[in-house]
Amino acid sequence: MSITELLAVLFPHLAGVCIERVFSAGKTVRVRARSWESEAPCPGCQVSSKRVHSRYNRRLSDRAVAGREASIELRVRRFFCDNVVCGRRTFVEQVPGLTIRHGRRAAGLSDDLRAIALALGGRPGARLAEKLCSGVGRTTLLRLLRSLPDPQYPTPRVLGVDDFAWRRGHTYGTVLVNVETGSVVDLLPDRSAESFASWLEAHPGVEVICRDRAGCYAEGGRRGAPLAAQVADRWHLLHNLSGAVERAVGRHRSQLREQLDTVEEPDSAAPGLPTEEGPLVVQTRARHAEIHQALQRGMTITEISRDLRLDRKTVRRYLAVETADDLISKERAKRQTILDTHLPYLRERWDQGCRNTDVLLEELRSRGFLGSKRTLRRLTAQLRASTAAATQPPAPKVREVTGWIVTRPEKNTAEDLAKLQRINDRCPELASVTTLTREFAEMLVQLRGKDLEAWTERAEASPARELRAFATGLRRDWTAVKAGLTLPHSSGTVEGNVNRIKMIKRVMFGRANPDLLRIRVLLGD
Repeated sequence: MSITELLAVLFPHLAGVCIERVFSAGKTVRVRARSWESEAPCPGCQVSSKRVHSRYNRRLSDRAVAGREASIELRVRRFFCDNVVCGRRTFVEQVPGLTIRHGRRAAGLSDDLRAIALALGGRPGARLAEKLCSGVGRTTLLRLLRSLPDPQYPTPRVLGVDDFAWRRGHTYGTVLVNVETGSVVDLLPDRSAESFASWLEAHPGVEVICRDRAGCYAEGGRRGAPLAAQVADRWHLLHNLSGAVERAVGRHRSQLREQLDTVEEPDSAAPGLPTEEGPLVVQTRARHAEIHQALQRGMTITEISRDLRLDRKTVRRYLAVETADDLISKERAKRQTILDTHLPYLRERWDQGCRNTDVLLEELRSRGFLGSKRTLRRLTAQLRASTAAATQPPAPKVREVTGWIVTRPEKNTAEDLAKLQRINDRCPELASVTTLTREFAEMLVQLRGKDLEAWTERAEASPARELRAFATGLRRDWTAVKAGLTLPHSSGTVEGNVNRIKMIKRVMFGRANPDLLRIRVLLGD
């Protein structure tokens, strides 16, 4: 392969010029070249001319070569335009694939920088361009983006519409997506029925509109494309149903807790009294250990009594026994109280679930109890402490139960299904909610829109007011809902593009103007 052929393969954009010299100038590779052609067409009338007016040198930045900046010094000619009809008197020749009018960069480098700007934006793109030895500023990259022509897409047959946030919680726009190809067609500056209807009127040919349950897009679709079929997105339908189920479960929160049949008996000799050791017993055991450890270290009784600030007789008493249990009287006489005769009755009422001290006190008064409320309160506090280990298990959370209802039964664990079944047994209304929800989910997955009328009638007759409200909402948007449960179209690609817009906004630190965001969304990959 000759040098000329090698250059044509590696540098195809230089095939239209004659390279006179290649040399190094510091960190830059410079190429000196001139045009091969003896004539050039006029950019105004496209008539070729051979009459040269003058010559001058242009300097173009080019793609990096071997990790070094590249610059082209191109000798160009200015020609006379001999066409008397043309308004131009002179023009400068352009090398196809290399130069453009008033351009300071080679066409290939400009394309690369536009691609970097589309992918990364201003500041990140400028940092990458510097690493690629094609350093430009962020404003240059943004100017390249703004110089791109507005893309023109054919009107989609199936159009998806959804909103996105220009500034979350303040201003919103509208994204339009070709559902069949997944590409963004246009961005509208606001979220209104008027702007959506105007776009549809300017782009006739839309046959299907996929949308969420927002009323503005439903109204805009009816105005701008009255013949188009509107399809409610299935995910939003299931999401709305999940919200209704969650509210219904929350209203029956008290039915979620498991009810225990029996309460474990404490191990104490006296019913209801705790078996934990008191502070005096704990202190006795600790002091016995300290005294015996001091004796093992070789200390005398006098030194131990002085160090622990105890009487010598007390130290001898601790040393006389091997374990602290010998100092603790296990046969202490049980102190009699005025509650002793009522303890069996109190224990029975406690096991029956009566935990209110005022109620118990009133019942004991009728049985002849003469003590104070404070005395009874001390005993009930001990009973609560003794039954702490036998308390009921925590109730499942509302969202957890909602997930059991909405999720397919085969995707739930056997334990979760058993818990849900016990809840439904305790609450027939939640059992009805579970049945209707699973029927709707199955109808949604299998696209059985023909069954929607029968299901809605059962939901309207449901004891759960949340499902009745959900059915009322379906009636208000009946045509779109039925189409959503019949046609295969959905807004999945629209939601994906909304997430892509969020990602682009985060890369741009949320400071991009709407025109730049629109260009990056429409032209980016």
